[in-house]
Amino acid sequence: MKLRNVLFLALLLSGIIPLAISSLTLIHQNQDILKDAEREYLIREAGALSRDVNTDLLALRRELVQVGETIALPPGPADVGARLRQSWFSAYLPAFLHDRPDLRVLRVLDTGGAGPGFGVRGGAAEAALDAAFEQARRERAPAYRFAAGASGEPMAALAAPVEGAGGGRVIVEGLLKLRAVQEAFRGEARQGFGVFLIDRRGKLLWSNSGSAGRERALQESDVVRAFVRRPLTMTSQYTAVVGGRRQEMLAEVSAVEESGWGLVVQKPVDVAFAVVNQMVVNTILSTFVLVLLACVFALSVAKLVSLPIQRLAETSHEIAAGNFSRRVEAGGLGSELAELADDFNRMSLNLESHVQQLRQAAQANRELFIGSLRAFVAAVDAKDPYTRGHSERVAAVSRTIARQLSLAEEVQHKVWIGALLHDVGKIGVEDRILRKTGVLTPEEYEQMKLHTVMGADILSRIEQLKDVVPAVRWHHENWNGRGYPDGLKSEQIPLIARIVAVADCFDAITTNRPYQQAYSLQFAVETITKLTGSRFDAKVVTAFLRAFEAGEVRPAARSQVEARVAAQ
Repeated sequence: MKLRNVLFLALLLSGIIPLAISSLTLIHQNQDILKDAEREYLIREAGALSRDVNTDLLALRRELVQVGETIALPPGPADVGARLRQSWFSAYLPAFLHDRPDLRVLRVLDTGGAGPGFGVRGGAAEAALDAAFEQARRERAPAYRFAAGASGEPMAALAAPVEGAGGGRVIVEGLLKLRAVQEAFRGEARQGFGVFLIDRRGKLLWSNSGSAGRERALQESDVVRAFVRRPLTMTSQYTAVVGGRRQEMLAEVSAVEESGWGLVVQKPVDVAFAVVNQMVVNTILSTFVLVLLACVFALSVAKLVSLPIQRLAETSHEIAAGNFSRRVEAGGLGSELAELADDFNRMSLNLESHVQQLRQAAQANRELFIGSLRAFVAAVDAKDPYTRGHSERVAAVSRTIARQLSLAEEVQHKVWIGALLHDVGKIGVEDRILRKTGVLTPEEYEQMKLHTVMGADILSRIEQLKDVVPAVRWHHENWNGRGYPDGLKSEQIPLIARIVAVADCFDAITTNRPYQQAYSLQFAVETITKLTGSRFDAKVVTAFLRAFEAGEVRPAARSQVEARVAAQ
């Protein structure tokens, strides 16, 4: 093979291979970043919309209660019906309704259903108001019902009972147009961007999709089934058949706490990730153009570098043939090779700079990941002022125990993350149970124990956190098999869960709780030692004791919140 061809191929491959690797790497990283950004957008929009709806419903309930108190509490006739027939009150209701354009119906009734009312009558709205009235009268609590207006607009019917000063009771009803739901994403609806309202049982109340296929697919999706099991905010991807064509959908459900409904925002995956696909196409096209430029450059350089050597070979052949009048013309040979070396040095420098940028980006992603975990854990701990900072302290002690066990640095890091997230399932436990100052009832204790399973379910959906799920699910298992949730015993319990169990117990003993004051460090160590073999693994306790003797384990400093609670 001629030298020119060898140089051409060498130069071409030296440019194409790094370019292809860097392009593929950037495509993969940018895909993840853009997809995460689109999911975050969907989460923010669904959350903002559910908060707007919740705020409107809460404001409606307060206003209706205010109307009820206006008639029920002031001095006046003892009979509720007589109060409702007062002339000033009949004039008050239309004025109240006129000042609130989204409030379509306002009625104030006694328990027999009699009383003044103003606004639209009949149809689904009337039926919804009647159903809400019956529930409110029966349960003596505010009751919500959904109704669709004559033109299909979403409306919420609310019946709010108000107890009077003399023992009488009135029920104030209102029919509110859910303007925020109807107007949401109006301009993007033709792109498949849909808004759905479901009740607590997963039944579809209203949607703006206009597609029976999308509505049916949504009701059968994991996002609705998960909401029925537990009304939490979550994102899910599923397949819908629309017009005989399968279409991947991205959906986010967010709970409307006031009414118990769920609000789902949905968008086709191909629309949601259109920017991602465009980025891939642009990257491929730009890479192809660069490859063509590299071909032209390599061919030019190969010719330029090989020309002096070619002249040298031709002259040598003529001299060998007997033409001694020829002279070797080697001018420019050293200069060309020097320039070639400079090109490779510049290329290496560019590659090194690019790799360094990639490393910095990877480190930034790692720090963002850890920071996000800490922020999430802090949000969970903040639900209970007595345990604020608990997860961080347990994580620190768990890492110390893992280091005493001579575990690899990578394993120690996983132990730290598992301990940091061990109580993440408490986000699904009711605040009244978490903040209860007395002893939990058996039913409340059973609900509290579910935080291990809920936490494991949450983290198992995240591929990068699957290795730490055992710490979340089984950190309350006992060595003798009497723990929960699965009754594992001895070596059946993963080592990471055994480590977190000891650290969790230590922090619980040495911090103030609603049911106990913090004990001394020595008492905590003695208690953990006594529980060795029954509750804890002797190997893990031994490592904990070594850390304690080395001064690496310290009780948590009492926080301002704990001090304030204790002072009360």
